[in-house]
Amino acid sequence: MTGLIGRSAGGERLEELAEAMASEDWYELDSVRAGAAAAGVLEHGTRDPDANVVWRGDGLLGVVYGVVSNRDRLALSWEDLFRGVADDSRDTLSRLDGPFALACVDARAGAVHLATDRAGTRPLYYAVGDTHGEDDTDAPEVTFASELGPLVAERADPALDARAVSDLLLFGGVVGERTLVEGVASLPPATRVTVDGGASTERYWEPASPGLAPSGYPDRWLGDYRRALADAATTAGDPSLWFPGDADSRIAAAVLADRSPPVRTLTAGAQSSGDREAAAQVAASLDAPNRQAHGDPDHHLVDAVADAVASTDAMVAWSTVDALPYVTDRLHADADVLVHGDAALDAATWAGAVGADDSVAGALYENERVCPAGAVRDLLAADVDPLAAVDALVETSVDGPPERTAVDAAARVRAATELRGRAVQRAQVGTRSLASGPLLDTAARMPAAYRVGTRPISAPVGAGAPPIRRAVVERLDADLAGLPAGPVGVEPADGSASGGDGSGGAPGTAPDVTTGDAYARRYATDDRFRRFVDDLLDGVAERDPLDGEAVSALRDRLAAGELPTFTPVAALTGLELWARRHLDDAAARERSTVEA
Repeated sequence: MTGLIGRSAGGERLEELAEAMASEDWYELDSVRAGAAAAGVLEHGTRDPDANVVWRGDGLLGVVYGVVSNRDRLALSWEDLFRGVADDSRDTLSRLDGPFALACVDARAGAVHLATDRAGTRPLYYAVGDTHGEDDTDAPEVTFASELGPLVAERADPALDARAVSDLLLFGGVVGERTLVEGVASLPPATRVTVDGGASTERYWEPASPGLAPSGYPDRWLGDYRRALADAATTAGDPSLWFPGDADSRIAAAVLADRSPPVRTLTAGAQSSGDREAAAQVAASLDAPNRQAHGDPDHHLVDAVADAVASTDAMVAWSTVDALPYVTDRLHADADVLVHGDAALDAATWAGAVGADDSVAGALYENERVCPAGAVRDLLAADVDPLAAVDALVETSVDGPPERTAVDAAARVRAATELRGRAVQRAQVGTRSLASGPLLDTAARMPAAYRVGTRPISAPVGAGAPPIRRAVVERLDADLAGLPAGPVGVEPADGSASGGDGSGGAPGTAPDVTTGDAYARRYATDDRFRRFVDDLLDGVAERDPLDGEAVSALRDRLAAGELPTFTPVAALTGLELWARRHLDDAAARERSTVEA
């Protein structure tokens, strides 16, 4: 996958570390060195020319993976930006918008500064070594990257982190500062770490406290959203809007409709043929060219899963990735940069109902978990309490009122799941997700009247939940609010087992997501996929910290068609596939798990 990479010492090994990252033949490594330190970014080159930067100043190295979308508005040169990051007394980081991860190595002071954007759109991992760097400073050696592979390769005896595996099963992604590997850390959203003798972590930005009145709120939200989306699209060169046709993507398409030339919309992996028709209808009403893309039968789901696990390091369940075979195979030919216009409003639906006497941790668990805590405990042989991760998320989120804490905690879950999963798209094309401070502040200050709602039967654009969606759509285009949303979840007449994987049933037919779990149905009908899943479940059943008998029982329930969700199977099979590549010895890595 594309991403940043660097070392505070031993910089001559940068290319070797880059080789440990998932790669495509068109990737380019742009790097810079100062003394023993080196840093760089693996990128798409001319396909996304406005993204990524490497910079060298007097004793400083700087790398941005992604874009700082408001840098021109702030009149910040790259030197000003990186020197501001290196100077802890300045508030540079708290002023930056955009989807990015960045690193700044101060070779003179022997310090390394790493940071993620406010929404946590891009992963950033780091490990602090036990040996001192080659520049004879007192600072320990620091290695950092957008993937776990380069960091795991440097550890003498890497082992799985039981708590992280618990998180993966509970939420569908590893949350907080942990990774799947002990001794390798992750940066949550809006967080910086400074390694200077020791590692110190701080949250450099928090969303504002509530306090906005309902009157005029939709207009204020829409103004901030327009600015954030315009900034993202402007830095994307020749963008395509990811367009499943849901409420958020309709808002984005309407906001971008005035651009010249119009932004193309790309619909792939929509939940049913009716959804795709609705997406095309919406795009036509906005004069936004719409490309309908479907799963390629030549790229089997097994191969797509392997690509997804390589891109995400198994830190998120692969079943959560949209249009998986299409994204890992044909997306590269259909787009250069994808813009995601989602407003991340889903948490507002339930968080707004959290009262002063309610448990934020309890609400977070009930609304964000994908696997019950009891089932997670059964799958783990280690003594780990899955609910400890829920409590930790709440404790590290902003202080009340409760709905503010809940929204912030849910945003951290989103960063660890949905946003981390976009690495699969980013392996093929550039991506832009919204990470704007003013927009996030305004969303955090949303009045209760716009947070909580029901979904009226008469409202075709999903949008009674939360009401802010409906209010914004009506302000943008009254006709748009009346377009049907499509028959989500309608079972096809032939009972074909296709869907969230984006790969169709019969070759050459368009895929349909149906009720139930498409991957479980695929397991029942596709021999190659079933053998692939069974082999990986057999392997992970023998791996610490999993309980072998519980994993076998999970497989039996899958075979019997009794699993309510495929997510724990995706989490465990991804974990095993990744572990065989990165944790096992050479003989184990040669074991075939993906049939050519």
